[in-house]
Formats: sequence, structure tokens, C-alpha cells
Amino acid sequence: MLKINNLTAAYGGIEALKGVSLEANEGEIVAVLGANGAGKSTLLKCISSMMKPTGGTIEFMGKPVSTKPHEVVASGLVQVPEARQIFAKLTVEENLRIGCCQRNDTAEIAKDFERVYTLFPRLQERKKQYGGLLSGGEQQMLAIGRGMMARPKLLMFDEPSLGLAPIIVNQIFEIIQTINKEGTTIMLIEQNANKALKICDRAYIMSVGNVVKSGTRDELLADPTLTEAYLG
Repeated sequence: MLKINNLTAAYGGIEALKGVSLEANEGEIVAVLGANGAGKSTLLKCISSMMKPTGGTIEFMGKPVSTKPHEVVASGLVQVPEARQIFAKLTVEENLRIGCCQRNDTAEIAKDFERVYTLFPRLQERKKQYGGLLSGGEQQMLAIGRGMMARPKLLMFDEPSLGLAPIIVNQIFEIIQTINKEGTTIMLIEQNANKALKICDRAYIMSVGNVVKSGTRDELLADPTLTEAYLG
């Protein structure tokens, strides 16, 4: 579904990605793990065309990814950004409508609102409330709901557990699994490796711009050297 081959990227003269290759197959939860500075968020920026790679290729559904972010979203490749990045001065409902701003299938949009509100009852309760007045956990729910409103084929999460209380993190990870079971492929970027490995099918471990290891969840958890070096 998503295939990345020998991807390189840099900030000025500093290499952030050094030949990264990975793939996500339809129906999977694929985790990309590693410490802060490993290159995980840079990878997502390149996939979403928010940053131009210096080399390599990115294909989605057998076609090169567009260089225009709005076309990437329209193709079904959607990102839930790090730190939520919701619109604080817009209501919950308005934030969700931004997620479907490229769509004109009114009846299906109404169904997706119902789906989001069923998955996140708190958002329905607060649909007329400004996004900036929500708690951190509620803002994360809103960011996920906004991504869902674009009706993605592959939904990418950038550090969804960042800054949240453990009980809320558990809820968010359960929701990610639910979205996947309903038919959406997931790419999960996380520093919380142990949490991510509990729900993923396969994972890639990144360190200073490189993929240093990949495998199934069970293979990675069974590698004591890997656990000590990269997973904590």
C-alpha cells in the first residue's frame, strides 16, 4: 500500500534521513519506533509532502506520492500530527469539517460525523465548544476525528501518546486499534515503543536517520539486545 525506497532528507547540511526503506501493507498496523531525533517525524513530513526529500521514492497505492499536500490527503494518505495542532479558536464541529473540506459527498460526510461522534462521545458533547478549551486528551481525540473525516485509506499517527496521562494513552491506543479493525491501515510513529509493539503487526526501529531493525512484533520483543538498546 505504502512503499518507501532509499529515502533521504536533510535540514540544511544535516542529514535527517539516510536511505530509509519501509512499507505498509493494507490492513496492517505498522509502527515506526525510535528515540527523539531518530528521524520519525521527518519521515512523516516527507510522506505528507510537507518536506521535500533529497532522494529516494515514495509510492502509495502503486503511484508516486504527489508533491502537493492537499493532493496527498485527497489520495487517502492522511496524517494526525504531533502535538494535535487543532484550531483553538474554532469549535469542535468546525475542526472536524476542516478534515472533510475537499469532499462534497454530503450524505457520506454526515455518516462520518456520526462515526466520529460514536467513537468519541466527548466530542459530540462538546461540538459547539472551542478546540482550545478542550483537555489534552480531548484535543487528541479531535485531531484523530479530523483525520478520519478525510476518509483515509492509510492514517498516520505522529506521537499520539505525547503529553497525555497513562489512562488517556490507553484509550487512544484502543481507538487506534478500533479504527484499524474497521478497515483503515495504520502507520504509528511512537517513542513509547513498548506500548506501540503491543498493538502493531510489524515495526521498524529507527536511529539517527536509519532503519536499524525491522520485524514482526513478536520477533522484536524476543530480541533482548534490541530491547535494551532501543526499546528501554
